Amino acid sequence: MITTIDLQEVTAGSLARLFSAGHVAVMVECPDLIASLWRELLERKEEQLPWQAPLVDMARNYHGCGDITASLGDLFYFQPGRHGYIARKMALAQQEEAGRVAAKPSSFFQSGSSYAPSQEVIDQCWSLGQLLMTAMIPEGELPGRFEVVVQRLKYQETAADFANLGALARNSMGRWGRAGCALDEQRWNAAGPLSPRGLSDLYGLTMLLPAVRQVAKRVNGLMLRRDPSRRLEPGQRLIEGAHYDYRYLTALCGKRDKTLTQVFAAGKWFDLPIDLTTLAVFPGMMASRAFGLPNVLHRVVHLEREMAADRPRDPRTDDVTLLIGAA
Repeated sequence: MITTIDLQEVTAGSLARLFSAGHVAVMVECPDLIASLWRELLERKEEQLPWQAPLVDMARNYHGCGDITASLGDLFYFQPGRHGYIARKMALAQQEEAGRVAAKPSSFFQSGSSYAPSQEVIDQCWSLGQLLMTAMIPEGELPGRFEVVVQRLKYQETAADFANLGALARNSMGRWGRAGCALDEQRWNAAGPLSPRGLSDLYGLTMLLPAVRQVAKRVNGLMLRRDPSRRLEPGQRLIEGAHYDYRYLTALCGKRDKTLTQVFAAGKWFDLPIDLTTLAVFPGMMASRAFGLPNVLHRVVHLEREMAADRPRDPRTDDVTLLIGAA
């Protein structure tokens, strides 16, 4: 299901062959490359990361819309059971006229000044994304235009922090906005035949009506028990519900203490070993449409467990994920 290769084995079409053979994820060993990217993107103290920044700086760095997949800059996204992170996201593209790779946004406001990632790290991320994209394309296919996505995501250390941030986002809305959040939360719980759009909307509305809520909940409970993709082990809390990424590919590394990414295959959830030595790579919807590669259903869960009291903590990098993608 999950296989491991060395960075030198990432060649034209190599990932496409592995995914076509039935692997749901490929672990690419490249500790030196990851150490370099992590140092430049997470450990440079000159850069104020959004989870350490004043809210007004996050707002100044937000370049987006209602579609979170199209948004760039600093992102605050908390919807219970659906998403739960603070992030900084850039899109890299080749500028043929200028003869270089450019980042959007090119810099970030921070406490009256600004910070711009070095051209060196931008080029490094672009080269990695281009390499993975070339390996994702079946041999004989010509690569089209694409962007490399660089995203740094911070997950919270406790379930209470997730809940409080979700409440902060929800309660900043008006009455109808809060009602919409409540409906969405119920709609995402719809399982089996109730999960398609339209029916899930109806289920969400039904769950807000006291007279029929219990009947709808019992019916949906039967569906949940029959759906292995909805199962959670004791001590797990759903942070990002099961979903497919829209992009061509996703590659993950990071420091994980209480956060777990899982991929779904053969009716079971498998843990991805996210660390600072390997990139966990899997295809998204664009690769499925363009190259016929299988989509990979995945989710993020929070683990309720105590950490050793003497373990050194770093709120800047603990439970942070570095994502490199192509879209």
